[in-house]
Amino acid sequence: MLAIDQKVNLNCTDTGRDATGIIVRIVGNRVDVKLDGGTDILVSLRMSKPGLYVGSQSGLEFVMKV
Repeated sequence: MLAIDQKVNLNCTDTGRDATGIIVRIVGNRVDVKLDGGTDILVSLRMSKPGLYVGSQSGLEFVMKV
């Protein structure tokens, strides 16, 4: 179950690196995650299938598994 202010891990499929962030918005099957690191980068993810969210930001694809 996802919740606002929940800390989550995202994986960048382009670079293979992981990033942490905090859920700031949940609307239907969309989740917005603010990435940690002192920047205000917001990644909007859509549910691809149950438990798998996919989105892109700055030309990179991010995946979140819950």
